[in-house]
Amino acid sequence: MKNNKKSIIIGGLVLVALIAVFAAVFAFNRPATNKGGKSIVIEVKNSAGEVSSYDLSTDAEYLRGAMDELSENGSGFSYSGSDSDYGLMVEYVNEERADYAQDGAYWALYVNGEYGQYGADAQPVADGDTYTWAYEAAQ
Repeated sequence: MKNNKKSIIIGGLVLVALIAVFAAVFAFNRPATNKGGKSIVIEVKNSAGEVSSYDLSTDAEYLRGAMDELSENGSGFSYSGSDSDYGLMVEYVNEERADYAQDGAYWALYVNGEYGQYGADAQPVADGDTYTWAYEAAQ
């Protein structure tokens, strides 16, 4: 009986040692994350129809995070808005205001030329995509 308990204890120690070895091997060989793993473009089409384009390498999961990075890196891109139950309502882009209540204008989001289905908070960022903020006025 003592031999059986001794074998179980030795087996348990060997198992713990193997787990430690595998954990160490994984830690040293796992792929490193690359800063700026996704290359995207954020465009701004202002009320005069002029387009500004900003290239960005980002790890952001959602567009708002990428926009924050872009506005903080000295690119000249800026935005602001208000948070609501539906997410961020973008009111200013590059210091130009779009106020639907005042002049029927708003900032529309396009993803690869298609009208966006999500706001900046929920729009996933994918490598190679172009996100366009376009000033649009009601007609």
